[in-house]
Order: sequence, then structure tokens, then C-alpha cells
Amino acid sequence: MDRISLYENNDTGFTRVSNCFVDHFMTNANEAQIKIYLYLLRSVSSGADIAVSDIADRFNYTERDILRALIYWDRHGLISLDFDENRNVRGICLNNVERPVPQGSVYSVSGIAPGRILHEEVRPVAAPERAVSPARPFYSSGQIQDFRDNDEVKALLFTTEQYLKRSLSSSDLSSILYIYDSLHFDADFICYLVEYCVNSGHRNMHYIESVALDWNERGIRCIEDAKRDNDNRKEYYDVLKAFGLSGRNPVKNEIDLIRRWKDEYGFSQEMIIEAVNKTMSSISKPSFQYADSILRSWRDKKVSSVADIEAEDRSHSAAKKDSVRGSVKVHNFKERDYDFSELEKKFARN
Repeated sequence: MDRISLYENNDTGFTRVSNCFVDHFMTNANEAQIKIYLYLLRSVSSGADIAVSDIADRFNYTERDILRALIYWDRHGLISLDFDENRNVRGICLNNVERPVPQGSVYSVSGIAPGRILHEEVRPVAAPERAVSPARPFYSSGQIQDFRDNDEVKALLFTTEQYLKRSLSSSDLSSILYIYDSLHFDADFICYLVEYCVNSGHRNMHYIESVALDWNERGIRCIEDAKRDNDNRKEYYDVLKAFGLSGRNPVKNEIDLIRRWKDEYGFSQEMIIEAVNKTMSSISKPSFQYADSILRSWRDKKVSSVADIEAEDRSHSAAKKDSVRGSVKVHNFKERDYDFSELEKKFARN
């Protein structure tokens, strides 16, 4: 059996279960997937050597069930699987749930697929990290005055005061100058930033600065990028709302699925919401995987509009009725007419 490495990005010496896993990832996972992930956490924290066959015996699953669970968590970003040239799994990295960066101590696990023994340490390529924003410098009164004498900055400060409906404090000025001078947002982009925050119900400069930092670290550096990101976020929240999951941000695996539905499957937001509605009416609980199965079915059947869905539903309903009628016809035969007097005479003669 191949030997594969099991390792994590934070060697803590004890078993941890992230609140993010409990709140978001565990909701849509099945029993086997949850058990396998928790067992991996336990095994990697102890440094024990484990085998897929042992896990299967422990939980009364097949080895194929174990592999399916591993692939499920890899797809959702909680672990990263590393493969050899024959596509056999040889490494498992337990990622940090909130910030997946596959690096850290290495442990071994055996089993997955038959083949040669692998002893080398395996480390996947690290996930790209967010840009690091510079610290906010201290601006002296002289520096602030120099910025105020700049016509572009003067117009920017005036526009900001109009949006906030108040005069800017020295702390407000420092925040605006930090975004302009250190983050290098141009004046028009900062005006859009302030307008965006005010329209969201936030006039606090600390909140505005935090949004600027988030945009900077995610590479959003112009109005077009911000508008596109805002449109995407609205779509994510609309999907969560349709699932009845208001009041929280979408997690990475949910965002990945929504992007897949749009970019890979090619569905409109209307079709995605319709799939969510059908999910809730069918199983009465939010499940991105169930919605994904609906959308994959529609893609395979070339269903691309709500009208196509209605036609598909009518066709399915008609086929179901025909099936029921056919079943009834077998039993609903016409009863024959018998002359019981003649039958009694015939039996008497016999």
C-alpha cells in the first residue's frame, strides 16, 4: 500500500475543532464526512500513524467511503490532497479553516491505493496570501496642511464632508490621507468608497478605513473592480437569503459553488435562485450540494431558462400521471357477466 503524508499548518499539540467548521462546514456534510475529518484532526494532533483500512474498520465504512470523504473535504478547502504521478494520494494537508495556508508539521498515513512506498516529505504549494497593507503613519499638522493645499485633496475632503454631513475631525483627516497617500487610492476611488459605505448605512471613518484596507488587500484598486465585487457579493447574499441563511457572510466553499454555477455551468442568477427554491421545497433545509445536483441536471438537459424548467416539470408530471394510469389499467379490468343458475346446473351434472 502507498504511504501518504498527513500534516497540518499549525502544530499545536492538541486537537482543535474550529468554530467556523461547526458553524458552516459541518452543516452540509454527511455523517461519514464529519467523522473522517474529526478523526484526521485527532490523528494529526497526536502524530499517530494511521491507515485507511484502520479508519474504515473503526467506523464500519469501506475504504472507498474514506476516499470519498477525503475528496469532499479537499474540494471544500479544509484539506489539500497531494497526488503522485499515478494520481494516487500521497499527502494530506489539514488547512487552517479560516485561512488555508498548507504548511507545517508532517505526519504519515498509509492506505488509499496500492503501489510503491513513499517516504519523502510532501508539501503542497502554499495558497496565495492577501496583500499586506502598510501601517498608518503619523501626520503632523504641517503635513496635513500641505495636503489641504493640494487642489485634488481639497476637493476630496469637501466631497467627503458632504457625504458624511459633518466636518472632518483630525482623526478623519488622517484616515483619508492614509488611504490617499499610503494605499494610493485615487481621489475618485476614495469618493466612491465613502459613497459606498454611506449608502450601506456606515458613516464612521473607522469603518470606511477598514473597507479600504479590505479592498487593498484583495487587489480592488479601481471603481470598476469595486462595482464588480459589490455585484458578486450581492449575488452571494441573495443566494444565502433564498436558503434562509441571512445574517452571515458566505464561506469559501459556498462562494466557490456559486461561481461554478455562474462561470462553469453558465446559469443566470434567476436560475440559481430557482434551484435554491426547489432545494428548500424538496428537502426543507439549506444544502448547496443538493442545489448543485439540480443545476448539474439542468445543465445536462440543456435547461437554460425558467420557461424550460416549467416545461420540464410539466413533462415529468405528465409522465408520472401516465405511469399511474397504466398501473391502474392493469387492475381496473371489466368484470365478466356470469349466468350463475346455468353454472350451478353444470356443476350438478358433473
